Amino acid sequence: MTAAPQRAAPGSRDALVGWLEATGNVAAIGALSLTYAVGHAIGAHPIAFILYAMIASSTGMLAFTGIGRDAPAIARDPRSWLIGMSIILIEVFYYVTLAFVPPAHGNLVLRIGVPIAMVTGWLLFKRRPPALALAGGITIVATTAFIVGITDPVVRWPMTIAGVLAGAFMVVRGFASEFHPWNRAARTVREKLRVTGILVLVTSVLSLVVAGALAAGIATGALPSVRAVPTLADMRHGPTILLGCLAGGPILTLMAYLGFSCVVKIGTENNVGMMSLSPVATWIFQELGVAIGLISAVRPEPRLVAAMAVIVGSVLLIFWAGRRAVSRGG
Repeated sequence: MTAAPQRAAPGSRDALVGWLEATGNVAAIGALSLTYAVGHAIGAHPIAFILYAMIASSTGMLAFTGIGRDAPAIARDPRSWLIGMSIILIEVFYYVTLAFVPPAHGNLVLRIGVPIAMVTGWLLFKRRPPALALAGGITIVATTAFIVGITDPVVRWPMTIAGVLAGAFMVVRGFASEFHPWNRAARTVREKLRVTGILVLVTSVLSLVVAGALAAGIATGALPSVRAVPTLADMRHGPTILLGCLAGGPILTLMAYLGFSCVVKIGTENNVGMMSLSPVATWIFQELGVAIGLISAVRPEPRLVAAMAVIVGSVLLIFWAGRRAVSRGG
């Protein structure tokens, strides 16, 4: 068995680079959220936009890493399809969430994935979280309910359903990745990117083919029109293709690289701690997008800002409780 890579020593140059990469990853999430808001502004259909972005992203990963001889085996494995579809659906439902509320608001709803992951790990894998982590998870659930309660009733439930589904598929992706043999065997950033690129490419290309076939069926009258399915006009929409391939794709590729690279240097738990700041980064990019005229979005009201502070603090509490339990051997 290949040994796990050694984490960089605290205070070393590699550790510093790891923290900078983790910070860059959080910033990339903010940039991606802004890109999704711009997608809504230009009328990009969620499925069309995300599939173009995913194909561009996975192609970019494989251009960097190469495909490898085991690519057909990876592509055929059902676990690859589960992870690939989960990655796609995370982004689809996050994109849909931002159709109803501004990025800073929508990003907060996705934090519900943290307690969902805790409960899933506890029930299915007997991974009982520490008491302080449980308190943090309960606080996130309560705060999310508060956010839902202060959301405009017209968009409250569509936003909530989309946001919770995005958070749930984050959990599916995380746990499925643990049991994916090639992902578990990958020890370098390049190998992690290669495996991810393969499974995302095959699932996104097939999904695009299916979406195109359904759109053609709707165009000919063979199938009824369904809002969730892009039309041929949606599929051929130039701004959707350009924004997906030239903006969404590179940002998703950068996120994958920075996420894998910083974990190698500073560990998963430290990256999780940094990721707690993604709502703040999303708010910053939202303000930037409004300032330069890319989007029109209302600044978060004081109650939402307070909820953001509570959620960020709760995620950090869960992170600290987990580290404390590991240090004690519990």
